[in-house]
Amino acid sequence: MKNLILFFIIITSLVCCTSKQDSNIILFNNISFKLNAGEKVVKIDSNKKEIFNSYFDKNSIEMPLFRCIKSKSHLIFLAIPFNTSLKELSVYSLKHTLNKTFFEGDSTNYLYKKYSNEQEQVAIYTRNFSNNLVYVLTVSNSTVLFDSLFSINELSNRFKSKI
Repeated sequence: MKNLILFFIIITSLVCCTSKQDSNIILFNNISFKLNAGEKVVKIDSNKKEIFNSYFDKNSIEMPLFRCIKSKSHLIFLAIPFNTSLKELSVYSLKHTLNKTFFEGDSTNYLYKKYSNEQEQVAIYTRNFSNNLVYVLTVSNSTVLFDSLFSINELSNRFKSKI
């Protein structure tokens, strides 16, 4: 009887431990990006690359796509820009015909831009972690959801440092 109980405890522990999905994406230097409920990391296929690249002029900026996060209502692209700076990114304009509705940033730590048109809402949040940039591009068609999930404070709070 003891063996049977022990067996069920071990099996239950294994099932509980292995079924939990990690809610953070490790970037580098113990920096992680938190996933919200309903979001999952998806494979970067040619369609996702095409969507991400459609926002940029290919010859002007080097920004490899690192991860893609998807939910029912939005996409989040995480990229690691190189051979550029926050200052350069602050003056960079997206290729799409979008109206810039908000900009905030400083020259060394972060920048946040918000764009919109009738079909989509786009936010860009770029942050400097020890001279390593992380670029977040969010795309959604819901204004209400967009304002609550992708404000400058919400995006900033999704980054965690594990010390």
